[in-house]
Amino acid sequence: MGSDEKAAVPVVRLELKHVNLRQLVEMDEFLGTAPLFRAAGQEGTQRLIDNAVPRRLAAGQAIFREGDAGNSLFLVLRGEVTLGHDAAVIASVRKGDFFGEAEVLAPRSLRGCNATAADAADVAEFPLADIAAVVQKQVAVLALLRDARDERAKANSELDDFLNRW
Repeated sequence: MGSDEKAAVPVVRLELKHVNLRQLVEMDEFLGTAPLFRAAGQEGTQRLIDNAVPRRLAAGQAIFREGDAGNSLFLVLRGEVTLGHDAAVIASVRKGDFFGEAEVLAPRSLRGCNATAADAADVAEFPLADIAAVVQKQVAVLALLRDARDERAKANSELDDFLNRW
């Protein structure tokens, strides 16, 4: 090999096959103090973590679509997720934020918007049964979910008003 040629160095990429959510939350101070976990308390947080489904998403990958069954709540572990209708963005959620609360508060309802990974992202999906159990023990979680739902509904209404002007 000449001096102008560089030896190709193989790049090895390791990917998590399974995220240990408990370790992640314990090691990451920001996630450990996420509003959902603070409101749930230690026992509620453990229940959520124990039954969560971690999901790794590529940029542009749909998490759910408007009209899908709304039977879970999501927490962003890494990256950014956009909530909206087609190209219109209602909200962007980032590490420590949750989404999907409107449908969790109204079981058997359908998703009211699209959720899409804006960039590579990891999310935890919490089943409805676990959210309901935590809400029964921690009224603060119910208040947190209602506040988020109301705030996003207002943003959605304002967006609809704006778009209907045209």
